[in-house]
Amino acid sequence: MKIRRLSEIDLARIGPLDADEKRRRLRVLKSGRPPHTYNPLRASIGDILNLQPELFGLAEYTPWSQIDADISKRSTNDDEKEYNLAVAQALYDFGVSQNARSYSKPIAPWAVGYGQSVIYWWHLYTVLDQQPCFIFVDPRLSNPLTRMARNFALSIMNERIRVPDPDFANARLLVAQFTKSEGGKRNIKLFECEDSKLFSFDELNQMIDETYQIWIEVLTERAEEDRKRSAGTTPFGF
Repeated sequence: MKIRRLSEIDLARIGPLDADEKRRRLRVLKSGRPPHTYNPLRASIGDILNLQPELFGLAEYTPWSQIDADISKRSTNDDEKEYNLAVAQALYDFGVSQNARSYSKPIAPWAVGYGQSVIYWWHLYTVLDQQPCFIFVDPRLSNPLTRMARNFALSIMNERIRVPDPDFANARLLVAQFTKSEGGKRNIKLFECEDSKLFSFDELNQMIDETYQIWIEVLTERAEEDRKRSAGTTPFGF
């Protein structure tokens, strides 16, 4: 049986919950491809956050018109285009207002087992107020990350970014979430980690292991239900 990967946001929302609540949430988790993704946004994140060249000094911000055109071209439908452009515009406007500059920083994924991994970062950091920042973007307007879910994401960022690299031991770790104004424009809101509320390495692995063990049980239940339906068997055995 193929184990469907849990997204970063689903894992963060479900991982910190107790076992019974994990099972309840996982059972109602929809299967199949979502109606839109944020892949066009991810592909343009260097331009959105002013990624600097490694060898040729400072570069000016990419014009928004170019980013708009790139995201529009990469989007697979109008809804995907609308959602990606809304989040990209909010990030871009924020970066310009803060005179942000970003620099390349490859970071290894966090392995969750079963041949899968999660990434709560882009492969860059952004300098805000002369301090390096790593930003995880939660683009959802409905069901955004809760406080506990943000702490989960920030804890993984801490273990993967700050703990192993003394150069970034004091980096700011941020979660960006969004609200929607009356005109439809997205407004950005940043949440910063509080070290006292971060989960430990062992706590994170325990949460992830339990979540995936329950997820496999849920997937097994679904596969069995599908098998019975295909065979024309009802829950009563006929």
